[in-house]
Amino acid sequence: MNKNAPSRSEEGRRLRHLALFVVTVLGALASLPRVLCGWRADAVFEGDLAAQRALADGVVAQVQRRKAVHYYSTADARFDGQSAVAIDQMALMGLSQIVALHPELGAAYVPVMRTLAAHLADPRTLDYARRVYGHHGVDAMGPAEGHAYLGYINLGLGMLRAVDPNMPLVALHDQLSQRLADRLFASKTGLIETYPGETWPPDVAAVAGSVGLHAALSGRDRSAEIAAWSRRFAACAIGADGYLVQRVQSGSCRALDAPRGSGTAVAAYFLSFIDSALARRLHGALVSSGERTLFGFGAIREYARGYAGRGDLNAGPVVLGVSVGATGFALGAAGVARDRDLFRELYRTLDLFGAPSNLSGADTFVVGGTLGNALLLAMLTARPR
Repeated sequence: MNKNAPSRSEEGRRLRHLALFVVTVLGALASLPRVLCGWRADAVFEGDLAAQRALADGVVAQVQRRKAVHYYSTADARFDGQSAVAIDQMALMGLSQIVALHPELGAAYVPVMRTLAAHLADPRTLDYARRVYGHHGVDAMGPAEGHAYLGYINLGLGMLRAVDPNMPLVALHDQLSQRLADRLFASKTGLIETYPGETWPPDVAAVAGSVGLHAALSGRDRSAEIAAWSRRFAACAIGADGYLVQRVQSGSCRALDAPRGSGTAVAAYFLSFIDSALARRLHGALVSSGERTLFGFGAIREYARGYAGRGDLNAGPVVLGVSVGATGFALGAAGVARDRDLFRELYRTLDLFGAPSNLSGADTFVVGGTLGNALLLAMLTARPR
């Protein structure tokens, strides 16, 4: 027997110490990325002046580089037009949210916002809609036409008006709001078409948000109409687990697509401008049915339970069931719900995979491009109205 050999008790102690060391190292390795990627989340969530200005300056620099009617020039006219509307609208919403919180920044950003609004309302921006309807909804809307894409335009105009009451497009904002409200509140399902034969509840949420924002800005009491509309919309478009159905058959409530996280998340943000309770309901579904976390990094499931798919342009890539679109838009839903925990988890994921860059004090996410950064500006600065 080797007298120098360790006893069984000593071997056990060494093994326990080794196991403790391994667990400690693994814990540190797991927590280090979380700490490194999450350190700015609270400043962004709280609306820190420096953090918000850096985000705004990054987007302003990108939108000011636009040289043509559209930001992108692809073979898909619908994508080019809709992406131009989304960039202008989301940039307007983000900048408005920043100026509302920090009025001293109005002198720097309101002139940019006026340019964005003029481009947003230019009929050439969404020429695809003119080709479909024969005219653009900014110019005219037939009695049976939905034109729900105008919700995005109208929301952008409303957000400018919120911080710039004397903006040049007040009359157009009043006109579009009335036309959209007439269609929305008259609908038996609470839904209207975006294009002929196409009804998308997330688009309708943008319409509703724009109507609610206009009512607040103009001082008009639409509470009874809004309450009745909200009940119809929820009954028709919200699935059993609380996710919003992405598309329904026009004139009915028959689903043509699954309940989807990307549409649910962006609708929660839009609906905060008209019905905070309905917005919280959708946010609650994202948390209870959609949230996925690993080591403090969060993401949102794209398809409701019982459904599957590959996603689309709205959702972006779907990986292990979670999507880029649902995760990004859920930052806005968390912001208006003041859900700090969810915001932090999603922000860590954005910081890890979004390739953040800071040049001359301006923040951008390299993988997002102009469209992604405009969307993120609105989502990261979202707060309750």
